[in-house]
Amino acid sequence: MKIIKLFKDRLRTCKCKTALETLGNVICTVPNLLTVSRVLLLPVFAVGFFMESRCGAFVSLLTFICCCITDYLDGYYARAYKQTTKLGKILDPLADKILVSIAVLFIIGFNMVSKYAMIPSAIILCREIMISGLRDSEEYSGGDFQTSVLSKWKTATQMFSISIILFSAILKSDCILKIGEATLWFSSVIAVLSGFLYCRRYMV
Repeated sequence: MKIIKLFKDRLRTCKCKTALETLGNVICTVPNLLTVSRVLLLPVFAVGFFMESRCGAFVSLLTFICCCITDYLDGYYARAYKQTTKLGKILDPLADKILVSIAVLFIIGFNMVSKYAMIPSAIILCREIMISGLRDSEEYSGGDFQTSVLSKWKTATQMFSISIILFSAILKSDCILKIGEATLWFSSVIAVLSGFLYCRRYMV
């Protein structure tokens, strides 16, 4: 009996070890590490705002651009080297939403845009929250929530508009700021359209 119990304990230990190794291998893929780094860079992004100077704006802009680059690279590596994982499919869009949402909140909170730019900002935030809930519901029910091409364009235009707004803070240029705000409005239109298509696809 002792031998059988010892064998069962050893088997249980091996299974746990194998499960931990598998989990580690999934998390430690290059795409997933790039995705996680996007979130870990956010404190540096925030510090730039609290510096309240051109140097701080440069720090925030540079950090944000690095985050945007990781967004491109994680998808590239996942496809090119066949490292697509279920965890990655969840983390990547979540990291994008966290990045964009925090950037929009900081831009509004530090009065970097006009009061009218709060409208597209609110639209973007509401859309991200709604689609996150829809994605979670679909995944929970066993479905596969596929990111649309339009949604990728939405993310790209949002990142571009935020970068332009941060760049305008460095140059203290109202003209560049207006371009950034106009792009933000455009991205909010794409956000509404892509959100509507998601709802029609997964809620009907």
